[in-house]
Amino acid sequence: MRRVLAAVFLSGALLATAACGTEAEPEAAAPDYSANTKTVCTALEEVLSGKTLEKETTDALAVALKDKKTEADIEKASIAVMKDVFTNWAAGIEAEGAKAEDPQFKADIKGFADALKAEVEKIKKVDDADKITDGATVTAAGEKLDKYCG
Repeated sequence: MRRVLAAVFLSGALLATAACGTEAEPEAAAPDYSANTKTVCTALEEVLSGKTLEKETTDALAVALKDKKTEADIEKASIAVMKDVFTNWAAGIEAEGAKAEDPQFKADIKGFADALKAEVEKIKKVDDADKITDGATVTAAGEKLDKYCG
């Protein structure tokens, strides 16, 4: 009987020891995206500042309006230029976002660019261009970027 008890005790001790050896490995530390995020934020700030946006718009309008005589033609050409300039602006934002290593940051930048593109599609008259960055969707998407670049 002692041998049976000793065998049961020994088996239990071996199982307990074996169980200790199979503990889950500690989780790897979360990746540090801070340096890349800072770099992307700096590039985004350059694009978002719109430093070239006004010049691009002025130059494109000068070319587009060159031979336009009627108010309707001028309005139509102006709208086309604004849509093109803002679409290119959104593409520039998206291009910088593609460089982000943090997947959530990348998604938030894409969301902001997509929100801008959606607002661009709403331009029906020249005055609508002034409202692009004021839309609720664009504002909400911009606030997400503030978490990273604020």
